[in-house]
Amino acid sequence: MKVTTFLTEGFETVEALAVVDILRRAKIVVEMVSITGNRNVTSAQLITVKADTLFEDANFEDSDVLFIPGGPGYKSYLEHTELLELIKKHCAKKKRIAAICAAPSILGKLGLLEGKKAVCFPGFEESLKGADVLSDRVVTDGNITTSKGMGTSLDLGLELVRLLVGQETAISLSDSTQYGMFQ
Repeated sequence: MKVTTFLTEGFETVEALAVVDILRRAKIVVEMVSITGNRNVTSAQLITVKADTLFEDANFEDSDVLFIPGGPGYKSYLEHTELLELIKKHCAKKKRIAAICAAPSILGKLGLLEGKKAVCFPGFEESLKGADVLSDRVVTDGNITTSKGMGTSLDLGLELVRLLVGQETAISLSDSTQYGMFQ
């Protein structure tokens, strides 16, 4: 299993790194990919993270999941045409996509949420074109998983672990990290 996490200037630190942390604890390979042309990417909270690789150097063929964190920098994802094409192709192959906070709006603008249940950060609901917008913390509908925001980052990470590795591993991680999601 491999999850590709995209980073851009102004990404939400916890949304990206909490999910990456949980996935790696589950022994899932996670590759952090910068779309900025620089491996050092600074979050909205002014924390600089070194991505594993640059978008132009990454191999996406073996990615099981494309994960897009939110944050005020989410608009730059919409300006990266190669990323948008990758997301559409990945979705067309019925491969999994995950997005949190403002990032589900990208999926909505690409028309990928049509007829699906989804969630986002409050105020972005209109961007989820064609979606049945719920109030849950995290929602999986088919191959797309969405989550509300920074406070639901662990929920998203554990949901992806459940989907990729299984419920038992997700419960174990929830318990060992003292999160208690499944209690």
